[in-house]
Amino acid sequence: MLDGYDLLIPGPTTLDPTVLQEMVRPVVPHYGAAWTAYYQETIGLLKNVFDTSGPVFAIPGSGSAGLDAAISSCIGSKDRLLILANGFFGDRLAEIATSHFPETAIEQLSVDEPITDSRLLDALAKHPAITAVMVVHSESSSGLLNPIESLGALCRERGVTFLVDAISSLGGVELSMDRMNIDVCVSASQKCLEGPPGLGLVAVAPQAWSRMKAYATRGWYLSLQTWQRYADKWADWHPYPITMAVPALRALRRGLERVLDEGLSARWLRHREMAAWLMARTAALGFEGVFPENRASPTVIALRPPEGLSVETVMARLREDHNLLIAGGMGSYKGKAFRIGNMGVQASIARLQPFVDALELIVAQERSERNV
Repeated sequence: MLDGYDLLIPGPTTLDPTVLQEMVRPVVPHYGAAWTAYYQETIGLLKNVFDTSGPVFAIPGSGSAGLDAAISSCIGSKDRLLILANGFFGDRLAEIATSHFPETAIEQLSVDEPITDSRLLDALAKHPAITAVMVVHSESSSGLLNPIESLGALCRERGVTFLVDAISSLGGVELSMDRMNIDVCVSASQKCLEGPPGLGLVAVAPQAWSRMKAYATRGWYLSLQTWQRYADKWADWHPYPITMAVPALRALRRGLERVLDEGLSARWLRHREMAAWLMARTAALGFEGVFPENRASPTVIALRPPEGLSVETVMARLREDHNLLIAGGMGSYKGKAFRIGNMGVQASIARLQPFVDALELIVAQERSERNV
């Protein structure tokens, strides 16, 4: 059992007690006028965080369910999708996309660099039939941040639909669907939005939805067209096609209230400042950031240990001696780096100082053992 450990992993994150309290309230029906009003208010909060006036769907399932729904519902039979992948979760996008559209174009880019405008332009020149592009915003497998604002501007200039995986960034990194020309954006409840696992979130910009609503899609549960049909047909009492996950939605609602009470600009700044604080404190102990600040995600901090100290040793000693759980690197960074979730309540001195103190003890212990 993992009870009793303090979480510093990149999701699911530690939850505020007021969020946890929502999960133990008595279950209520997922339909009826009162619940429908509560649900629609919650969707309104999500629209504020995504910064869109288009439809937003809260689908019981993981972030991957949201990605599956977005790709299968928002790419038409005459479209051609391009995936720009520079990490493990970019590869995940490619895997999902090709399961629906085998002809998907995939550009495997360096996992050590953000996706540049020139890389996007080169890919569009190489694949002239492309009508849609999808990227990961915060590549949480490595802690790399991709510049979605400039990529979105290029896609808009060329009339290309722009889809973004913002699962580990929404609520912690600056993002605006309207301003950044994002047509479809996917996130999840359990990371920077301070909710529990269980809800995949998909937002579609109005101009994109006007094109996509008539697309024929395979499947039923993960079809956004199905969800919107019930949102229209049963709008006054049951605005979705399934049994809604009532405790998860209530908890997410409280998390969203916390996000918006803090203010998005203030929240983005806090995550940046705490990321810089953590990088400086760990650098003083000999740990090296995988990416410099101008390339690094402020919500997932990836560090290499000093020489003589392995990733496995750091993670084991944090777990066994200090009751702290962090995550190892993924993909190309497996065994080479470890990751800390600088998200929500975890992005604070109160949560990160004990981690830094524990690293200091581990480094001192390792040096002492080497000198015996």
